Amino acid sequence: MKATSNATLVSPRRVMYVALSLMAMAALALTTQPAQADKQVPFRAAFITEFESVVEFPIAHIHVIGEGKATHLGKATAVTTDQAVDLTTGEASATYTFTAANGDTVVLEMEFETTFLPGGLTFAGTYTVTEGTGRFAGATGSGTLIGSAAFTGPSNGVGSFTVTGTISSPGSLK
Repeated sequence: MKATSNATLVSPRRVMYVALSLMAMAALALTTQPAQADKQVPFRAAFITEFESVVEFPIAHIHVIGEGKATHLGKATAVTTDQAVDLTTGEASATYTFTAANGDTVVLEMEFETTFLPGGLTFAGTYTVTEGTGRFAGATGSGTLIGSAAFTGPSNGVGSFTVTGTISSPGSLK
């Protein structure tokens, strides 16, 4: 009696094709794609400001409001209600909210050093983008800041500042 087999012979070429296809799929599955939110783009903003301060020595608590322009925001306002300057060391911090005409916001945490001058001050430091709304929901970024202020009264005055650095690409988290 003769034995028969129903097995189909698979060509080496077909085995190679299947193996290469499986390896390609595995490589794609293991490759992580960078998140678009991590794509940083240039960011620059410049504001003219007015401020009021209350001193509880050694800390000056400062409320600032400003108008200007920011990359990706256009015409915008800048507001902080928590700026604090240590009058003995010049160390300062603030949380600023930049608001575009359409209501989108970008929030920056700032750390800076203040140099006191007769009738005013200068300051320089860094910023970190911590959040945002609208097109800037989940925004990240960082950079530097520089500015100055002049007193027009005992607890108020005018100033200006700029920030230069990066921010995640607007709308990249949508």
